[in-house]
Formats: sequence, C-alpha cells, structure tokens
Amino acid sequence: MEGVPGPPGGDGPATSISMNPPPYSPPDPKTAGLMFPSPMMHYPNHPVITCQPGANPPAFYQPSFLPPSTYPSYTIYMNGPPLGEEQPALPKDYLVESLLVTIFCCLMSGLVAVMYSYETRAALTRGDIREAEKTSQKARLLVMFSLMFGIFVFVGWIIYVVIVLCA
Repeated sequence: MEGVPGPPGGDGPATSISMNPPPYSPPDPKTAGLMFPSPMMHYPNHPVITCQPGANPPAFYQPSFLPPSTYPSYTIYMNGPPLGEEQPALPKDYLVESLLVTIFCCLMSGLVAVMYSYETRAALTRGDIREAEKTSQKARLLVMFSLMFGIFVFVGWIIYVVIVLCA
C-alpha cells in the first residue's frame, strides 16, 4: 500500500495495512476438548441404545426402558382432594341469565347482576368457592328481581294499553 500517508503531524512512518486475512490454521489439539466436548458418560446398568436403520425404518423409535429396581422410592403430591372423595358442585354464575334480563327486562338491576356474575367467575377462577357461592346467590337474586320487574312492567303496559283503547 504505497502512497498511504502517515499519522497527522508527520510523526512516525507510514504503516502498511494488509487487506488479506491471516491464513487458516486448524484448532490446537489441546483445546479440542473445550470446543468439541466428549459424548455423555454412560451410567452403570444403563443400556446403550443404538438403532441401525433397516430397509424400512420405523416412523418412531421407542426404546423399552425399564428403570432398575435400585431407584429410590418417591412420593407424588397432588393439589386437591383424594381421588375417592367427591367434590361439591361449583356454583352457577348466571351470566347468560343476567345478560338476557339486562336486555329484555330491567337495565339497572340487570347490569348489577352481570357484575355479580362476573365476580362469581373470577372467584371460581382463583379457587375461592365460598366467595363464588355468595356472589352467585346475589346474581341469582338480582336476575329473579329483574325478571319479576320486567314481567310486572310488561303486564302493566298491556293493562294500560287495553284501558286506553277501551276508553
């Protein structure tokens, strides 16, 4: 690289920069173990699984591995009641009923019933059965109130219309 100027100020000689990379050298055998780790060690009494492909290799190879009898015993912990006990029925959330009475009967108490229905679902999701039962009862009460109020208003409207038309 002839004609390359030196550092600013003219101090020092001009350096030549080579654009070619250094030649390839194979890895050092002493560091080959760090770059290419040896295969995993085999445990005693553990069969080595080898599969020689035949003319038609199977789609899935499942080795038959049975643990030796020297394995330590272990305990399985389960969250929940034992298998023999029956769980009580989960409370109903009355969400569909709440939405229907909100649309067709009474908007105000229907919306409060929808809120309690949602609270029931949230309590069931977090596993709080007692709170879910309380909010389910409140949602049922509000659904029934909204339904009765809607029927009362509907019957009252029909009576009013009949009286106005007959008068």
